[in-house]
Amino acid sequence: MEPPRGEIWFLASCIEFYKDEKGISGKEAFNYLLETRAVDYIIECWEGLHTTSHLYVIDSIDEFIENHYRK
Repeated sequence: MEPPRGEIWFLASCIEFYKDEKGISGKEAFNYLLETRAVDYIIECWEGLHTTSHLYVIDSIDEFIENHYRK
């Protein structure tokens, strides 16, 4: 099932925020967020996250990865 357009737009925004904050390319940010399943988190939680600041979103993504991703 494909996510609605709002979720896709928000995911793209999160990738932009994340790459800028971490000093990496958009491709690197997307691949990292995909590998750590943070993409799923962003899509699942977008309704709440999109009402917050981009710094909160980045912190939330980092917290999700720290708490849920194990290599």
